[in-house]
Amino acid sequence: MRTKLPIIAGIVMAPVCVLGLLWQQSFIWLVCPQALVVMFLRQAQHSYDSLGAADYPDLITALFYYPVVGWILSRASRGGRFKSVALRVLLYHVITIVMAIFFAKMRNKLWGVN
Repeated sequence: MRTKLPIIAGIVMAPVCVLGLLWQQSFIWLVCPQALVVMFLRQAQHSYDSLGAADYPDLITALFYYPVVGWILSRASRGGRFKSVALRVLLYHVITIVMAIFFAKMRNKLWGVN
């Protein structure tokens, strides 16, 4: 059962990310920055969106990110590499938070929002 826990946690986190994006909650900056990076890149490529709301690519990223990470951590746990893989996932998550902040500033600069 212990190796299935990351998969279960990933499945539970998926709706949290999707609903947080749909309701534009601030905790998404920490919970699901991967979807924000996709959103800000998409929005920077198009004209101003008055809602600044999530669209299908962002929601798909939010829906599948944590189940995939859970699957990866579960496989790492079975292989005895959980700690090293979990540290890499944490590092990539922190890097993505920084990227989300950068891309949000880039988007706001392109839109002329201060």
